[in-house]
Amino acid sequence: MIEKKFKKEIVIVLAIFFIGTNIISIGNEELINNTIEYPELKKDLSSNYQPFFTKETFMVEMRDGIHLATDVYLPDNLSSPHGAILIRTPYDKNGTGLGDWADKGWPSIVQDTRGRFQSEGIDTMFRDDHTDGYDTLEWITQQNWSNGKVATTGGSATGIVQYMMAGENPSALKCQYIGAATPNLYTTIYPGGQFRKHMVETWLAGQGSLYVLPEIWAHENYSLEFWTNVSLEDNWQDVNVPAFHIGGWYDCFCQGLLDGFMGYQYHCGPGAAGKSKLMVGPWTHAFFGLRLQGQLYYPENAKDVYSQEYWDEILEQYIFEINNDFENRPNVVYYVMGDVDNSSAIGNFWRYADHWPPAYISDQWYFHENNILSLDLPGSNNPKTYTYDPLNPVPTKGGTNLYPLAPTWAGPYDQTPIEDRTDVLIFTSDILNEPYEATGRIKARLYVSSNCPDTDFTVKLTDVYPDGRSMLICDGILRMRNRNGTDHWEFMNPGEVYEVEVDLWSTSYIWNTGHKIRVAVSSSNYPRFLANPNTMDSINQNTDYSIAQNTLYLDSIHPSCIILPRYNENYAPIKPSITGPSKGVAQTDYNFTFNSTDPENENIQLFVDWGDGANTDWIGPYSSGEKVTQNHTWSFKQVYTIKAKAKDINGAQSEWAYHSFNLPKNRSFNNSIIQKILSYLSSISRIHKNLLK
Repeated sequence: MIEKKFKKEIVIVLAIFFIGTNIISIGNEELINNTIEYPELKKDLSSNYQPFFTKETFMVEMRDGIHLATDVYLPDNLSSPHGAILIRTPYDKNGTGLGDWADKGWPSIVQDTRGRFQSEGIDTMFRDDHTDGYDTLEWITQQNWSNGKVATTGGSATGIVQYMMAGENPSALKCQYIGAATPNLYTTIYPGGQFRKHMVETWLAGQGSLYVLPEIWAHENYSLEFWTNVSLEDNWQDVNVPAFHIGGWYDCFCQGLLDGFMGYQYHCGPGAAGKSKLMVGPWTHAFFGLRLQGQLYYPENAKDVYSQEYWDEILEQYIFEINNDFENRPNVVYYVMGDVDNSSAIGNFWRYADHWPPAYISDQWYFHENNILSLDLPGSNNPKTYTYDPLNPVPTKGGTNLYPLAPTWAGPYDQTPIEDRTDVLIFTSDILNEPYEATGRIKARLYVSSNCPDTDFTVKLTDVYPDGRSMLICDGILRMRNRNGTDHWEFMNPGEVYEVEVDLWSTSYIWNTGHKIRVAVSSSNYPRFLANPNTMDSINQNTDYSIAQNTLYLDSIHPSCIILPRYNENYAPIKPSITGPSKGVAQTDYNFTFNSTDPENENIQLFVDWGDGANTDWIGPYSSGEKVTQNHTWSFKQVYTIKAKAKDINGAQSEWAYHSFNLPKNRSFNNSIIQKILSYLSSISRIHKNLLK
């Protein structure tokens, strides 16, 4: 009985296999025809695929005689000189195939950076990339397949090298796509003067370049002599290339990327100024462009669906010199984060702007002795003193970290497990009666003292959800010896009160009604940052440590606070809702209802794209929240995507809303297909009888 049952299961599996594989083979001719038009599919679906390019490796000589391994993917059908695409990487060029672009007709080049994989020399952690990038571009322009125009692309380390080469003002560099990178390594490695321990040490270990660490520690204070090659801060005027900068609010290079855009857009030479674009999503470095970030799952619109269009258009504009919409696109596109649990809450939308940062009002949220965070000035509050022990630092749980897992994690994580420590001071607002938005640079002004000559102060900003979770938004640190500049030290006098500023970098966030704003002050965030030993020693040179008694002052003379940039520009209408049928028949009129609200209760207009080439143009005005019914007739049977957006009286536009409408085609099987299926079923029936004998 068991044997027969087993045989029967085999028959079922075989039947499914035969029917499935042969129906696929019946339609195989159509798949092959499709792959002729789309080479990318051909590579995936056909084992007989032959690339339309030739790959060759060159050892390209730099100005100091070092040779860098460089792969050139040259299209087979290239009939005249063409613009090129370049990636320079420390992560092995062999893992960065550029065949897709070569298939599309682009000479594509990928190079191992100095001291990495097949390249000669010693890895100096980006310190030679400004000249190596320039020399590589010069080599490209000398090739007979080059028309002298090069675009660079890449993110993270492959984005950093782009910033460095742009500072050399190479004439061949025409445009850049820079993702999740920084133009200033010093402020990334030593934010607030403190060493970014886990990220730097772990990354260098993965590179096999830990030998660089002593040199980094030896130059913990900023100096042009050491850091100028890995920073654009002293030569923005030499940058003359348009760029698309894309990053994430929880990315480890978040502030660096914003600084990069602002440098290009507002401080660079005429070739770059006013010609760059910025996009920032709710993303971490490791889960870039995705919905899941830390412990939060953002709406569908949080995914990156825009950047490919920017890349295509910047290539067309600056390599082919074909005018398109790139320069007409908004200069800045950023995601305004918010409550992910309440779909009706304001927040979690993309905002389009011409500048960064937006206009804001600096709200000072003061700390009070009863753990209250308030816009009211404090009175005669007593100071708060806590013990900071370097051997028992506050553990890192999320934030703008490179690595997404333990021990630092990355992104928005609940801070309540560490907020009940005695060395963490908590200040929480009342429950908000209306949404509150902060967009821009976040800073805290603290009045502090210590019994030690040096210590750190950390600040975290969180959103307290109604269920009690305290979700991290951003954080910062200050090493007290660097309170007046990162180029020198000033030690503390025991008991003396100092006014200092802690930089939490930038964000765009809306606290929903019913939530609370919270600030946490402490003196460590380990291993995100090195735990300060509270001594006068240099980084990692201490042989001992001290336990610090650190004090935060909260009175009217010392009004410690966090300064939030309350958004002070126009709000675009909310993305419209679309109500109507999802299926119909051709040549029939169908009604759809559209509804959008404006946060400032302004009148709105609607634009509906019916998906068949027809649209309503801008119609209205309508009152905020007014339901608008429009009708349309489609002529052909297929699936259409209806799109709608709203704009207010100031011209601020919402995101697109989408609705799928299907006019099904009549489906009929070819008689020959049915006969083939029946013949297979007949064969399976004979197998079935034999197995059960």
